[in-house]
Amino acid sequence: MRILVFGGTRFVGRHLVETAVARGHKLTLFNRGLENPGLFKSLEQRHGDRTDDLKRLDDGAWDAVLDVSGYFPRVVRASATYLKDRVPYYGFISTVSVYADRRPEMVTEAHEVGTIADPTVEERNTPAYGPLKALCEDAVREVYPKKALIIRPGLVCGPYDPTNRFTYWTRRIAEGGHVLAPEPKDRPVQFIDARDLARFTLSMMERHETGTYNATGPDRPLSMAEFLEACRVATGGTPNLTWVSEEFLVASGVVPYTEMPVWLPNHAGHPSVSRVSIDKGLSKGLEIRKLAETIRDTLAWELAEPDPGRGKALTRGREAELLREWKAKQAH
Repeated sequence: MRILVFGGTRFVGRHLVETAVARGHKLTLFNRGLENPGLFKSLEQRHGDRTDDLKRLDDGAWDAVLDVSGYFPRVVRASATYLKDRVPYYGFISTVSVYADRRPEMVTEAHEVGTIADPTVEERNTPAYGPLKALCEDAVREVYPKKALIIRPGLVCGPYDPTNRFTYWTRRIAEGGHVLAPEPKDRPVQFIDARDLARFTLSMMERHETGTYNATGPDRPLSMAEFLEACRVATGGTPNLTWVSEEFLVASGVVPYTEMPVWLPNHAGHPSVSRVSIDKGLSKGLEIRKLAETIRDTLAWELAEPDPGRGKALTRGREAELLREWKAKQAH
């Protein structure tokens, strides 16, 4: 296929591009040229802003769009509308964060999505992120009512991850020593290797599948304790885990998901993103690689390309401080 990619040089987009090239597709990347500009020099690239520079796509012809960088409905609708008469199929990478806060035990694609009072707000990395992504999905479906594929990933992990979420745990467990772990031990956790997400997305596009699909993993229930044990086994680390209560972490002002990766407390305002059904995706060929492979590959990449500015997870000093406070609290 000839695929026009919006984005394509950062983490998820980079994996999608690498996978598409490996499968023999012909790609054109459209982005601002700011993220990893040295990547994919052999591919056709057109640089510009999706708001002002869509005319730079006037002379192209493609079989499909793969939109990895759509965050605001105004921008996504403009892109889709501009291309609808020349590109017959639109694939959009969304997120499980679209779902409304009040969630059942397992979330399916039919669950209600979140809403926002002002749909013209254009903010990333805020509570508006999920509802805005849901509106982006609506825009794609409106313009491509019969030829739209919506993929909703959960927490994405693996090499190239700039967030230091999953990466935090692979590195921290490998280092060993006294490690703070968030209770409860049986809390479910979910994530998907970016390479599995890319393979699933491209397979669906190759078959011109349409509809909406959750894409996370693993393909069996996994608890926080099992995840950290898998990290220990895969990395060979010798951690001494101290399990700390959710109430203590909340009272201490620990920021969920960023400062304490993969952890979201159950109290109001922090719905779980780890109770998402992937049955529909599995029925269409979603495959999840062995967790140990993801852990080892992520750690190897992190060690090869260390970056102290990556993400905002707990520093060792902050972790040690919290452990001291927790132990003092338990002594009383």
